[in-house]
Amino acid sequence: MTCECPECTEYDGPNPVTMRVRLLVLSAQFLVALVGLWRERSFKALGVFLGAIAFFFTIPRYLICARCEGYGKDCYSLYMGKVTSMIWPKVEGKEVSPLGALLEVLTLLTVTNAPVVGLRSNRKLLALYMLLANATFWMHFSHACRHCAQYATDWKKDCPAAKAARGMFSGRQVQF
Repeated sequence: MTCECPECTEYDGPNPVTMRVRLLVLSAQFLVALVGLWRERSFKALGVFLGAIAFFFTIPRYLICARCEGYGKDCYSLYMGKVTSMIWPKVEGKEVSPLGALLEVLTLLTVTNAPVVGLRSNRKLLALYMLLANATFWMHFSHACRHCAQYATDWKKDCPAAKAARGMFSGRQVQF
């Protein structure tokens, strides 16, 4: 990676242990959603959930990751730069699209909230899902968004989440 922060210098990208934990929690969140929606027979919510996940890897990845300097590399956004390089060709000479960011936000809102609607009749599964969804969000925010807030020099420094992280963490090092 081109970043010269201590974490990227030491690991040539994000800390692999931190990324494994983040991916494990995200996987648990999705597993609870899939199993819970199936058990509750909430097939509409399951369809919306799976459709939003599928959409996440299409247009938003093309408009964001295929144009980013992290394309093909281990990036802080759950290795999406590497994943995108397996799906989309690199787009040269175009800026990251604000439309892509909007579509990503809408898609992630759908992915996160479709299970909430489908699991509302089972409070135990809903509580577990919400706990995992919040853990996923805060781990991403405190690891990836904090990194961009402190070290990004390109479009990522202007991301609303990076700006919020800059305000919350006040430029100090926050170890995850």
